[in-house]
Amino acid sequence: SSAYNTRFDTFAHILNYPQKPLVTTRFKKYTDVDKLPYGNNCIVAIACYSGYNQEDAIILNKTSVERGMFNTLYFRSYEDSEEIDNSQNQILFGNPSYLKNIKKDNTINYDKLDENGFIREGEYVDANDAIMAKYIVDKTNSNDSVTRIIAKTIKFGTSGIVDKVIVYKNKDNLRTCKIRIRKNKIPEIGDKFSSRPGQKGVCGMLLEQHEMPFTKDGIVPDLIVNPHAIPSRMTINQLLEVVLGKSSCLGGFLGDA
Repeated sequence: SSAYNTRFDTFAHILNYPQKPLVTTRFKKYTDVDKLPYGNNCIVAIACYSGYNQEDAIILNKTSVERGMFNTLYFRSYEDSEEIDNSQNQILFGNPSYLKNIKKDNTINYDKLDENGFIREGEYVDANDAIMAKYIVDKTNSNDSVTRIIAKTIKFGTSGIVDKVIVYKNKDNLRTCKIRIRKNKIPEIGDKFSSRPGQKGVCGMLLEQHEMPFTKDGIVPDLIVNPHAIPSRMTINQLLEVVLGKSSCLGGFLGDA
């Protein structure tokens, strides 16, 4: 979707610099793949080079990555709501720092929450930071005492910038909060890539541009795939696409696949 900045999907990967494909079918006028592209046209070398691209692993040009190749934004959304449980206790949003004599989880950092118990937009968060907090108001006592704090954190081992926070009333007239975390992802060793024919492989090494092979015209590839990945995986269409892609480049036309 082009409206990713207003959507709260569970997660979304957005390519920073997508390119219109050089090689497409005549079907493109129905799928709009040329208007909403989702890939890069890379210069591909087919070579065994240093052994870091065995089988279907690939070697990426580190200089191309620094220029922005395959740089993506990763969005992940989290959601929580106020509720009233079976004992008519209220579970409401709030900042536990404003509540006295209440036990809370000391492994979680509550300092980045605002007075309403929501994380502020633009904050950097990791798995130890609370992104929203709720407290339970015990209605069984006459003085409505607060018994417990519930904190919500992002997934373990992840981090990012708080991109957007929205709070709205749900059908029970209680508040629901949605929070979207944004992370700029730069390709590294172990990341998985794929061509359109489904020839997938993991990045085995990032090489500087001056450490890569080059043609007699001095053209350096953006990525190196191993020739062994083509017959064993039987992706003949990959081979046909790179041949047509190269002739499209040299001839200055869009290839009809």
